[in-house]
Amino acid sequence: MQSQEVSVAVGIVLAGGYGTRMLPLTEHRPKHLLPVGPDPIVVHQLRRLAGAGIADVVLATGFCADQFEPALGDGSRWGVRLRYAPEPEPLGTAGALRHAYDAVADLPEADTLVVLNGDLLSGHDLRAQVSAYESSGAEVSIHVRQVADPRAYGSVVLGVAGRVQAFVEKSPNPPSDLINAGTYVVSRSVAASIPSGRKASWEHEVVPGLIERGTPVVGFREEAYFRDIGSPSALVAASVDAVLGDLPGAAGAGGRAWIAATADVDPTARVDAGSAVHDGAVIGPRAQVSGSIVMAGGVVGGGAVVRGSVLAPMSVVGAGARLVDEALADGEVRSATRPTV
Repeated sequence: MQSQEVSVAVGIVLAGGYGTRMLPLTEHRPKHLLPVGPDPIVVHQLRRLAGAGIADVVLATGFCADQFEPALGDGSRWGVRLRYAPEPEPLGTAGALRHAYDAVADLPEADTLVVLNGDLLSGHDLRAQVSAYESSGAEVSIHVRQVADPRAYGSVVLGVAGRVQAFVEKSPNPPSDLINAGTYVVSRSVAASIPSGRKASWEHEVVPGLIERGTPVVGFREEAYFRDIGSPSALVAASVDAVLGDLPGAAGAGGRAWIAATADVDPTARVDAGSAVHDGAVIGPRAQVSGSIVMAGGVVGGGAVVRGSVLAPMSVVGAGARLVDEALADGEVRSATRPTV
């Protein structure tokens, strides 16, 4: 689909939540700062917004909120002006959206809000979604796409001219194979109508309520790259996509592996299949690292094998040990005989 020009808008990235499905990697950090290829998950969102011509972005944060600003600064590295809206308490998806809106309500550009779920990566045409929203006269646009099994997602029923007729969140009997793909364009009036300072759900309360009241909500359908990063295995898959060039817009993509300049990889080691090796990591002699993530300070000992796995910072796979489809916690040691922490 050809990109369209986007009028002024403000971006909101929802980056709260505890990331419990991502444990043990989220014991000490928010999942949105976990790496996908060279960059944290949330950086891919910032880069997408900047690429769509959206310069002002607010990050709605929750768990470990104090870690975001030291990692991301003012956002200028990715072409955005970044503000932060840490939740005073968990507010849910709609409550977080309202809290973030309050942080940018003074901007005239906030008449149109482009809202991204911070743990979903999409390659759809964001400019085109905003353009379609602007010409539709709707109050909300929802990116939708078709999946074989929609039970794990919110399902969306579209009617004439893409009008959303039903929105059902995570049902064992979904009414449609079109799912909510987690990118929205939202009017100022809808954001301002969400109650301030209390917990509220966008998926369970706000969107169904808008539809019930007859407020125009439309679907923007485009089949494009999409990945829900909810577990360590999904994180590995997304990172491999970023390194191999399958994630649109990812930096440092296109090689067999991405290795940070400060990592120490023995020349006899094999690092491939989209692996990412971060700052200060060490890969020993004849080690094999395939389709995996070795975070900062991680160590893979001589002759060890790591496949489809994640090493959290300062974790160790000892000499001759194997780690397959697993995630090690910070500082955890996997030896050839038994794990220790």
